[in-house]
Amino acid sequence: MEPPQNKVSRRLLLTQALMGIAADWMLNLLYLRRAHGMEKMDPRRQCLYVSNHVSLLDTILLGGLFWRARCWPILVLGDKKVWSVTWLHRRLSRPIGFLVERGKLNPGRIDELQRFARYAQQFQLVVFPEGTRGNGVDVAECQPGIYHIAQTARVPIVPVFIANMQCVSTKTGKFHFFGGLKKVEVHYGDPVPPENYLSLTRDEFTALLRQKITALRPPQPEAHLSPVPLPGSIPSA
Repeated sequence: MEPPQNKVSRRLLLTQALMGIAADWMLNLLYLRRAHGMEKMDPRRQCLYVSNHVSLLDTILLGGLFWRARCWPILVLGDKKVWSVTWLHRRLSRPIGFLVERGKLNPGRIDELQRFARYAQQFQLVVFPEGTRGNGVDVAECQPGIYHIAQTARVPIVPVFIANMQCVSTKTGKFHFFGGLKKVEVHYGDPVPPENYLSLTRDEFTALLRQKITALRPPQPEAHLSPVPLPGSIPSA
């Protein structure tokens, strides 16, 4: 599913603005603790934002931050199967989504991705390059499709890491209304200019993206190790 119009219209801008306001006030106000590096979001230039993926709420969360930074319209590459489950999914995805059928053999897939990439002239592009939702801690290998998108878009790439979204929602878990309150943090990395990646091979490029996203992950707390008493020892008071 492509955007409802081939160019940015006032109606689209208004729709995305209203969606951004709703996302920022209904989701981010409750669950977002802090967004780091938002100054790297420049409304004066189009970029390709690549982020780790934990929950369907990732798109809504980032949408609210794009609105907060006045950095829209956005266009998100999504899975048609996932975003067509209910009428609500379809309604939410229509103004912001470019939907493809992932996992289905499609000889025209590269052309489809390149068509998405050409919207970089008008939209801020958003891609979750892992291709599926992860655990919120580890970043999986990036799918090769992101290489074809970047080669066609030729815009700066901004890496993003969403931390602690697994405390709110995951691919298979329940929604934790109270457990995730004010725990999510979003980290934006330095933009990677086209001249730094266009000459890379596909494998080099996907490895670079994975490294850039992983580098934004905050340090993980070490598990507390309780000392194990030796046989015959007297516990301390």
